[in-house]
Order: sequence, then C-alpha cells, then structure tokens
Amino acid sequence: MLSTISLFTDTINSFEVLLQEKRIDLTKTKIKLILRDESIIFLREIIIKEILCDYSYHWLNPDGSLIIRWDNTPHFPEISETFPHHKHVESETNVLPSNEQNLLDVLRFIKGAINQ
Repeated sequence: MLSTISLFTDTINSFEVLLQEKRIDLTKTKIKLILRDESIIFLREIIIKEILCDYSYHWLNPDGSLIIRWDNTPHFPEISETFPHHKHVESETNVLPSNEQNLLDVLRFIKGAINQ
C-alpha cells in the first residue's frame, strides 16, 4: 500500500498511518491521506493471504463532506455489473457501479479529477 502511495507524490501532500496490524496471513491497514487540493482520503484495507478482501476509500472535501466513497461491502446486489464493488457519489444514497476496485485505481481516478 505504501508503495502505491509513493507513486502519487504529485497528488498526495502527506499521509498518516492510523493502523497497521499484521498477522500471519492477515493485514489490516488504515491511512489518512491529505491531497494537494486539501481534500482527504481515509482508506481501510484488509488483505488475507495477499488478496484484497475488504476495502473502503472515503474521499472527502476539506469540510468533511463526501465526494466519493468506494467500497466492496456486499449490500447492493442490484448493482450486478460490479457487485460487490460500488461507490457512493456525494451522498450515501447515490450508489453507482465502480470500476475502481483498489487503491491504485482510486488514486488514478482522483489524480485525474484533481488535474481537470
């Protein structure tokens, strides 16, 4: 994860590791990223046997309002084209399919959005 973050030094101003828990086959990580436009990403990943099993990436405005949250909690089966992957855009109720399904994809998307 930190190697992915290091690819975006032109987009990320700083980061803080909030949790890094490693067991034999399990890693839990929580990180706070501050972006160059002062927006914030709170990210959470659970990796089991080197497979990303559970994630959530919250992209927030500086005032804390939601821009987009990506996650793979399986609670929107009607979004069958990318289930369980989905995103909440500007509100918890505006749920859309998501092709961004890992940190690299999300940071690429955000970098493009910031550079527009």
